[in-house]
Amino acid sequence: MKTLVLLLAYGLVSGCSTHPITGRDQILALPALQTVHADAGFVLADGMRRMAASPPCEADCKRAEARAELAGRVESIGAELQSAARSLSPELIERIGGFKIELSESLGTGSGSSAGGRVVLGSMLSDLEPTDVVIAFLIAREMAHVIARHDEENSGASILVSALGFLLPGVGLVGLAGRFVVTSLGAGALKRSWADQQRSEADAIGIMLLERTGTTAAVAAIELVDGINRSRLPDDDWGLRYLESVQRVAQTAAETPRPGGAHLAVQLLK
Repeated sequence: MKTLVLLLAYGLVSGCSTHPITGRDQILALPALQTVHADAGFVLADGMRRMAASPPCEADCKRAEARAELAGRVESIGAELQSAARSLSPELIERIGGFKIELSESLGTGSGSSAGGRVVLGSMLSDLEPTDVVIAFLIAREMAHVIARHDEENSGASILVSALGFLLPGVGLVGLAGRFVVTSLGAGALKRSWADQQRSEADAIGIMLLERTGTTAAVAAIELVDGINRSRLPDDDWGLRYLESVQRVAQTAAETPRPGGAHLAVQLLK
């Protein structure tokens, strides 16, 4: 058993590859297994959110109409971005075939994606009154995580640390519990070590996708600030990540040599 575990761990460690767009080395020795592992985690998390979500208030007709309108915009914007993603990352078609873009009541105000190409926007994003550019960026940012294989990278970390955990001493339930705690903490620490870089890559690739649909970084920088109802932006982790994206996109616009774009973006950063 230890020999098998060591071979698995060695295979994962030695299976680093360089992503053609991000240029960063990633643990992708077992792409099929890592994709399934990442997708399973996403489906499980989404299922738990659905179970915990309160049923929608049918009496709130205006909100229901707003969400229905958002769904239509997401579908049309997503279709355009899908074409952009295919042209930016041809190998993407071989991996996932295409993106499945949808709204979810359970996700609230937020967004998420899975390694297999599922992109989900929370239906309560309609409360932010987002413009088309904001919606496009949120979709593009999630597509970017898939293109950059971030979920697979995270799954690779979990698989690697779990495999190494079998080598830890201990027997019985106490030993198993100890291994679980140690491997969970180890995998979490490893994933946190590259989390900021993953988010930066997602924003950068997201802007690449927007530019292929005719939206410049300068326009996106302005829209991400003015294109939503900021007073309704949630005070949670997703809201914080959104504000971080605002800053990164503004910085990208400031560094892009386009007439007017740099000046406007610099103003956003002040």
